[in-house]
Amino acid sequence: MDCKEFSGLIQEFLHDGLDENKLSEFLNHTQECGDCMDELRTQYLIYEGLERMESGETFDVDKDLEKVMETQRNRLRLRRGVQRTAIAAEIITSAFFVIVLCLVLFYQ
Repeated sequence: MDCKEFSGLIQEFLHDGLDENKLSEFLNHTQECGDCMDELRTQYLIYEGLERMESGETFDVDKDLEKVMETQRNRLRLRRGVQRTAIAAEIITSAFFVIVLCLVLFYQ
């Protein structure tokens, strides 16, 4: 992912709208590019800061943004875990049916 694409995805990230692949690329890019991380931090400050100012809450931009990013990383891990489990279940089910078919054919 390049910086231009990253910039275009910040709002989608803040609104939890990135698909799994884009989210993974987005999070990886934040670790590789300090300038983009700064841009994300600024956008997050504007996005979240306005809401918090209206309610009178104070907040730590870096700490809160890191929580958001960690939540997204955890969601990504969970999605991938579910996908792997589904694939494993398909393989096991297919193997079971092949074994049953072989047994049926063998004992005929």
